[in-house]
Amino acid sequence: MPVIVNNDAIIAGAGPAGLAAAETLARAGLEVTVLEQSHEIGSPIRTSGGSFIEEMAALGIPAHLYHPISRVRFLTPGNAAVFDYATPRFCVLDVRGAFQYLAERAVEAGARLRLGTRVEAPLVEDGFVRGVRTGAGEQRARLTIDATGYRSVLLKHPSLNGAALDPGFRRFGVGSEYDLLAPHCDQNEAVLLVGGSVAPSGYAWAFPWGRRRVRVGVGVIHPDSRANPDECVEKLLKDAGRFGVNLKGAQPLEHHSGLIPSERYAQKFAGNGILGIGDAVGNASSLLGEGIRWAIHAGRMAGEVAARALNQDDVSRARLEPFERQWSKRFGPDLRLAHQINLRISGWDDRQWDQRTELLKLLSPEQFAEAMKTNLRGRWLWKFAGSLLKKGHARELAGRLL
Repeated sequence: MPVIVNNDAIIAGAGPAGLAAAETLARAGLEVTVLEQSHEIGSPIRTSGGSFIEEMAALGIPAHLYHPISRVRFLTPGNAAVFDYATPRFCVLDVRGAFQYLAERAVEAGARLRLGTRVEAPLVEDGFVRGVRTGAGEQRARLTIDATGYRSVLLKHPSLNGAALDPGFRRFGVGSEYDLLAPHCDQNEAVLLVGGSVAPSGYAWAFPWGRRRVRVGVGVIHPDSRANPDECVEKLLKDAGRFGVNLKGAQPLEHHSGLIPSERYAQKFAGNGILGIGDAVGNASSLLGEGIRWAIHAGRMAGEVAARALNQDDVSRARLEPFERQWSKRFGPDLRLAHQINLRISGWDDRQWDQRTELLKLLSPEQFAEAMKTNLRGRWLWKFAGSLLKKGHARELAGRLL
């Protein structure tokens, strides 16, 4: 089989993490190749694309690739919290367009993309990963990055000989979604729904993304629940009118499904000659199963660490491990707390959701947005707690929350 050796880095997977890492490495003057098993960047779509305008702007995603949301309705079986925004904070991405934009940036920086290339295993020699094996042969590189998503194709491979890089995820958010042409659906409003009859252990959504399109889906957490999200979303489509979601005349144009780790991030991202990024090591928030912006952050952060290691001609774990420390320092506290919250709320029944929503209703729209962003250590939280103390019912509400 042919052997290709002219790479400083090989990245397996052309999702947002892999593409962000590729751009960062290429801009550092390094030879990088991205191998993607699909035949189109951004397909199949495996995410609803919900995110935040200020985050997308800070990451350089053009405004035409996301649709602003000016109202969010949070519905439980017997309660509701509504948040209106004069200046929208939330958005829904044109997922395929955003991923292809990230690919364009990587290519413009000098990265190579190879589509229709399935990565099968890492090449391991003398305790170091030296590239990958694909269906077409071997491709060698000084550094290999696993950005293959929750499957962690390279990190989990037995040829690593117990390198303890397998993230060991056992808990996943499993989603099913229709992308509909819905001419009568409100394009300014996103709807989140919880409760056992809608999304056991998870949540459901109706996310408009412009062009009269709306994504309607359900995500459940396995093994917390064994509910089938495909069955749940079919029921949601039939009951949409009951929740104030107007799907009159709507027709499906696409069906999406996907998995995302619903655990805290892995203990290790790095080994000798290999890094894991994005969903491969759990660089996402399990609070809402939101991963795109976290993946871009992870790819760029890992790319910077990897570029330094490659320029020093040392891709040992010791040189790559700073990615773990930097990630944990910057994002770790919020993501760990988000996971603890997720573990708790996934077990709530309908009565508990109805009660806890009373606390949500006390949040301002800006505070609700910060909470959804997984900004769980922000000053807003202390101000909110202080306002509860002044009102004299913080203990009562805290008791309901717990």
